[in-house]
Parts: sequence; structure tokens; C-alpha cells
Amino acid sequence: MRRILVGIIAIIAAVISAKANDGVFYASGNTLIPLQETRISLRKELLKFYVVDHGYARVDVDFEFFNPAGDKTLTVGFVTPPAEGDVSDEESNHPFITEFTVNVNGTDVPFKVKKLSQTSFKLGTAAVTGSDFVYFFPVKFKRGLNKIRHTYRFRGGASVELQRDFDYQITTGKRWANRRIDDFELQLHLDNGIFTVIDSFQKTRASAKWEIVGDGVFGAKRQWFDPKAPRVRMVHLNNGYLRFKAKNFSPDNDLFFAEYNWPAGWLGAWCGAGKKCDGPDQLERAARFFNLAPWYEPSDEDFSELTANDIRIVRNYFYAVRGLPFRDPDLRRFYAQFFWYKPIEGLSPADVKLTESEEKFLKKLAAFEAKGKS
Repeated sequence: MRRILVGIIAIIAAVISAKANDGVFYASGNTLIPLQETRISLRKELLKFYVVDHGYARVDVDFEFFNPAGDKTLTVGFVTPPAEGDVSDEESNHPFITEFTVNVNGTDVPFKVKKLSQTSFKLGTAAVTGSDFVYFFPVKFKRGLNKIRHTYRFRGGASVELQRDFDYQITTGKRWANRRIDDFELQLHLDNGIFTVIDSFQKTRASAKWEIVGDGVFGAKRQWFDPKAPRVRMVHLNNGYLRFKAKNFSPDNDLFFAEYNWPAGWLGAWCGAGKKCDGPDQLERAARFFNLAPWYEPSDEDFSELTANDIRIVRNYFYAVRGLPFRDPDLRRFYAQFFWYKPIEGLSPADVKLTESEEKFLKKLAAFEAKGKS
């Protein structure tokens, strides 16, 4: 169930999915929406997501609105529920939105942030509570074309099944006077993880025409957790971004994309529908460490079940997801079974830039390996 504020004339809302208490759920994104605007139409939207620091997303949205009549001022808000799930009281007492900016027709607009219980806004629905946070500010829509740019950074969620997930409500675009987005473009600037993205924005389940701008590969389509939810499509990028463009866009389904927690039973998705991965025991041992953001301090005990060959597999995962063409036949054979492995000819290990956490993890792994050889 989505939670949005419907008591303000027009809102930008950050919402959060209600899920079982088996993880941490911070903030999700949204877009400019009115209750049902009858005059101002949404002509164009360019929505860009940048996955940063593994579990965070930076959102940059450019809107173009058309007001055919005289000036009209709307109170605009951005609502975000507090963190939910396995979080501390301190974490739930402040919003997980940072670097929040709004620019209207070239002018930065100041805003206020309060809990809804501290404002005079009427909730109007049980979908929101007084503990939710609201960023609010006035927007004057002049006659003719109006440009609004909105940016912020938010922390995605994580659970037993997903190491990270991000949501963004785009169906609200239908609440403007034209009941659609005349010209829509979505860009997902993902990192080198193996992601799932929504396959269809329509009730008809017609597949969205996603395209890779850069170098990457699509995998199989599969059902999401909820059988009633839209299917998802696997995708991996060596570089570049994922793009979806549409005219007269009237979506029925909201955007979501995520990366499975692979050791939790999802490794079969790497090898294609109906296929079994080779070396399942080795893959299961190694996959515990297949994460682009090693977040803990691994000990010798953590590595103790790994064979010498397992260690080679783990060490080279960070290079495989970035398209390194392995010369070693065993490494090449192991990673070639996965849909996402797309070697880039001419790429060398020196060309691959690892994150700080990856480098730290590999040093720990190398130290363990050295002990075994001594």
C-alpha cells in the first residue's frame, strides 16, 4: 500500500511501501501531483535516478507545466514517512531525505520541514499520519510554460530478500489537467550491480521499451514477490544508463527497481529460465560475498569455508561485474554461465576502479589467503 498526502492542494510526495518487518525501509520518491488539477497540464518530465553509495539514490527531475490562463499559486508539499522496520527511535525521528532543492522558473524556492502533526494541513486520509514529515512551499504558476527542477537524495530500503530497493511514484502524473505526461523520459543511472526493473507500466502488461545507453545486457523476465505485481526484468550495466521514453504517457504502475540479496535463494536467476548453474555448491559458498558494498569486517572464520578456487572466484567478482575479459579459462568458464557477464574487449584490471569498501574487503581476503600459504 502506498502512503501519500491528499490534504494539500498540490503535492510532491515521497512514499514508502508497507512491508513485513524483516528489514529496514527508509524513503521512496515521488513526483509533482495535485489532487486533480483542472487547468495546469504536465507537458514534459525528465526523471533521472543516480544510484550512489550502493544504498542511496540521487533524484533529479525537470518538469515543464503549461498554464493556459492567469497566474495560479499552489501550496506544494513533499511528504516522506519516517523510517520503518528494524530501525532505532532516533532514526524514525527525522526524515531520510537530504540535499532537497526546488527551483521554479530559474529561482530557488525556500521551503519548510515539519511533522504533519505540527502543521495545520488536514490529513484527509488514513494513508498518512501525523508522524510523517512534510516539506512545503508556495509555487506560482505563471501563464504559459513553467519549468520546475527538483532534486534530492534518499536512502533506499533493504530486507532479507533484497540488499537494496528503490521506489518512485509516477502514476501521479495522471492527476494533472491533461491526465498524462505528454513527453516522458526516465533514466536509471545504475551501478554495476545486477538489478531488476519493472517490466511494464501498463495494466495490459505490455513490456516497457527499455534501452541501454552504453554497455550492458538484459536478462530474463520474472514474477516479482507479489503475483499481482508487475513482472520484473533483469538488467546489468557495465557502463552507461537505462532509459525509457514515451509520448502521452499514462502509467498504471509505479516505478521500482532493486537488487536481490543473492545468497537468499535467487542465484538461479543468473543462469536463465529453466537452467541450472554449474558448480552450485561453489557458487553458494562464493555468493555470500557477492556484494558491491561489503559492509562488515570479515574475519578468518567468515572465509574458512572457502577453497583456494573459491577465493579466486570471490576476488574476481568485482572485476567480472565490470566486464573484465578473463584470460584464465576457469574464471572465464565460471562467469560466462551468468547472463550478466559481458566482457569488454581490451579492458584491463588497471582500467577497473573499485570502491573503497571493495578494496578494503579484498585486502582482508588476501591476508587470509596468505595465511593459508604460509
